Amino acid sequence: MNSYSVLNDFGIFLFRLGSSRQFYAVNVSRVQEIMPCPRITVLPKLQKHVVGVVTIHNDVTIPVIDLCEVLCGRKTQNVRQSLIVVIKAGSSQYAFLASKADRIININDNALLPSDINSADTYMLGAVQVDKDLVELIDVDKVIGDVINQKSDNPAVSTKACEQENLYSLRSC
Repeated sequence: MNSYSVLNDFGIFLFRLGSSRQFYAVNVSRVQEIMPCPRITVLPKLQKHVVGVVTIHNDVTIPVIDLCEVLCGRKTQNVRQSLIVVIKAGSSQYAFLASKADRIININDNALLPSDINSADTYMLGAVQVDKDLVELIDVDKVIGDVINQKSDNPAVSTKACEQENLYSLRSC
């Protein structure tokens, strides 16, 4: 491997969403921490794919994004057994729900297969072949930007309605 290709190597963190066998990945330089899902607190008027907020290390409260709902169109079913992947975006932090952590691998950017889909229409930066699996590399900035800039599905939602109807109501994950 020459020094040029070493400079083009980067790490990706592989994980699964929901019960899917599909692997997804994010650039490991964006991952700050991976941990079992702590207690999620539901707040009124959250954006559509934000399930609530968590406090990590008794210090920082961050929004939790249901990545399965964003990418696959269905809510994470087993929140109590999920992980959160804490992502750094500028000076802020966000958490993505993931069902299973797999591993971190290094890839060369030449191995990244570009997407034929218009980049404005997808959250995928591209894909990479890992063993026999095609892994989708997620554009975390686009996911976060789109989710955080969305309005709540129901702006009149009350705290009581959240507690009664929301799948992620004020219980521990």
